[in-house]
Amino acid sequence: MPRRLLLIVAFTLAGWAFGVLDSRLPMPSSPAVFWLGNLGSTWLVLPFLAGWAQHSRPWAVAGGLSTSAASMVGFFLLGGVWGPASLAFVAGWILLGAVAGAVYGLFGESWGRSRALLDGLALALPFVLEPWAWSLGLGYSKGRQPVWYAETAVGVALLVWVVVASRRRAAPGRAAGG
Repeated sequence: MPRRLLLIVAFTLAGWAFGVLDSRLPMPSSPAVFWLGNLGSTWLVLPFLAGWAQHSRPWAVAGGLSTSAASMVGFFLLGGVWGPASLAFVAGWILLGAVAGAVYGLFGESWGRSRALLDGLALALPFVLEPWAWSLGLGYSKGRQPVWYAETAVGVALLVWVVVASRRRAAPGRAAGG
């Protein structure tokens, strides 16, 4: 089996496992309380890495798409928390996940090839922006959530890494002391 296909299979299995594990996070009794499983930024990482592992755009799209779709399938259909869910509801999330996964697969492939700042920011910024979006009324605005501080810290660390890696790639002679 070719390496690129093995990578897609491995990331797809990792995506499925992520979805199953995320679905097993304890859900609060009230739907108005933030649930760790609602973090969207974490769902983008594996499709980005699946694209990063590939060396062509079509394979990056396939890797990101299958990884993200498998995450959704693992979460909704095989996770066991939701029970029988509405098919249209689940299909909508799987479709949305597949599209986002394909896009993030492209971001990952491009990041791997060029270390372009925009591609790295696509991975880092959701970790920084998501807590603000939630707290500004896009869902759960009942006070500060400790998980948002951790998510923001991860986002800031990713931002630093992206900027440093982008600059090193842009000026390889300077990084080597030349």
